[in-house]
Amino acid sequence: MRFFIFAVVFALFFLVVFSTRGTSALEITDYNITFEIMPDTEVMETISMLFTGPLNASSLNYVVLGDISDLSVSDGLADIDYTLEKSGVEYSVRFTVPQGTERLFIKFIAKDLVFSSESVYSFSTELRPPAAQKVTVMAFLPVGFALYRNVVYPEAQAILSDGERIYAKWDLTGRSDALVSLKFYNTNSDYSLLMMAVMVFAFVMIVAYLVGHYRKKMKCEFERGFSEDERKVLFILSKERRVMQKKIEKELGFSRAKMTRIVLKLEKKGLVEKERIGRTNRLFYKK
Repeated sequence: MRFFIFAVVFALFFLVVFSTRGTSALEITDYNITFEIMPDTEVMETISMLFTGPLNASSLNYVVLGDISDLSVSDGLADIDYTLEKSGVEYSVRFTVPQGTERLFIKFIAKDLVFSSESVYSFSTELRPPAAQKVTVMAFLPVGFALYRNVVYPEAQAILSDGERIYAKWDLTGRSDALVSLKFYNTNSDYSLLMMAVMVFAFVMIVAYLVGHYRKKMKCEFERGFSEDERKVLFILSKERRVMQKKIEKELGFSRAKMTRIVLKLEKKGLVEKERIGRTNRLFYKK
């Protein structure tokens, strides 16, 4: 809810009105807006318009609300001179297009379209495109940034990449106004490091579980080849590593003959070595 309120406020910083003087309404085939969000959160904005046919020399007026800089206007071949007038927060861009112009490009840097909170950035703007046969909007994230939880509004036509930057693409044909917004974060930020740490921890826990499960399974497989009495002897040997045979006999209540048979079996399986000490043996666990 807090994000939506901020989005509405910041939308006021990009409200565009397009009109002509002394001519009929312009017929536009393609109207494209590209937002390139920069690491400093300023936004390079490019508007391109393709007309249904060559224009007569026309005086045009383009109005932008908000703080802008580095404005340029061109027909794709050469820059077009313009005058810039400011009234309050409104900029009025006046220029005359040459005879035969079929395409227009208007480019500038817009501020106050991006705000951040706790390492998460939000881009938001309200668009009022003119009537056109096709209206396409794209928003490029800075290099090294990614969408935050896929928060994109309205639902994007596609989420793509140019090999370096992630971008969202919308088809707004037939829309006279639309609120466009998305959230993103720096993949090198503390947030991404935390997420990576969580993923690494989860990976380690999964590996530990699998290793423990495997060891338990192998232990069960290993113990199937032994009698209950043999397993008791192995358990003591695995804890103490070396122990007097007489001590095990006493602890388990085995007779000397029974213990001798068990030791012989374990010797044949390569699990025990014995060293004669007086009238008994010192046993060594070899596992």
